[in-house]
Amino acid sequence: MLIHKSHSKSELVRIINSFNIDIHNPKQYRKIDLSAILVDKIKTMDSIIPNEDYPFLNIIELKHHLIQINPKKRLTIKQKNDIVMITKKIKQYCRNNYNLEISQYNCINELENDIEYISQYGEIPSVRMAIRELNQNPQKTKQYTVYIPPIIKRELDRKDKLKYKVSLPIKVQKGLFIIQFK
Repeated sequence: MLIHKSHSKSELVRIINSFNIDIHNPKQYRKIDLSAILVDKIKTMDSIIPNEDYPFLNIIELKHHLIQINPKKRLTIKQKNDIVMITKKIKQYCRNNYNLEISQYNCINELENDIEYISQYGEIPSVRMAIRELNQNPQKTKQYTVYIPPIIKRELDRKDKLKYKVSLPIKVQKGLFIIQFK
């Protein structure tokens, strides 16, 4: 097992501290040494205790996350800026009543090519917002979907649960009540 190079040293330290992996003072090691020590420790572990900071339920999911490219860092800054510019073009098209003549697109094929390109990067919030606005088109011919990596999906679900507000029902009581003012 090799830890993918896109995981930073600080993220590896957070994983070690969150799951109480027995590595004393992990900040003292270089990233390559820390990843080797972490791989050895994970090989000997049978299970992990789920943590709120990370959505891993077992050791297999943690291993799978460490082997794969970090979903938060799979783009360079230039690529991310290009994607954000495409989302701005799509939002401009949507906010001008889905009219191609007013937008920066010459034909519907250009728009669909851009949608296909950016729909792979659902970890970027502006991509999700642009596709959501695009799906509200009353004359749309198809529904567009965004690929969101599983770890990002779990984080979004956790954030939605925190936003969820319970409204208590009205409780009506009948009877005699005395109100005093002093």
